[in-house]
Amino acid sequence: MRQFQFGSVSTMSLPAKIASIAFSLVILLPIFALLIVAGIVAAFVFGVLLLVSVVRVKIKSFFNKNTEYGPNAQGRKNVRVRKNDQS
Repeated sequence: MRQFQFGSVSTMSLPAKIASIAFSLVILLPIFALLIVAGIVAAFVFGVLLLVSVVRVKIKSFFNKNTEYGPNAQGRKNVRVRKNDQS
């Protein structure tokens, strides 16, 4: 049977394995740490912005009575007004 071998197979000595593991840890750990910190910061900012938008809608619905969030001018909430089309 023919075997295809794309790379040369060489065994690494113990000091070379330790050096390659240490080098990969030095390179990869700061990248993973930055990704985790960026995710935490992004989640915090998203939560703050979501909270601000919810509070803004609630305040707008309390003070501005003629919007889609609060009751209409007669004090009724979520009431559809039928328009008569008479030509």
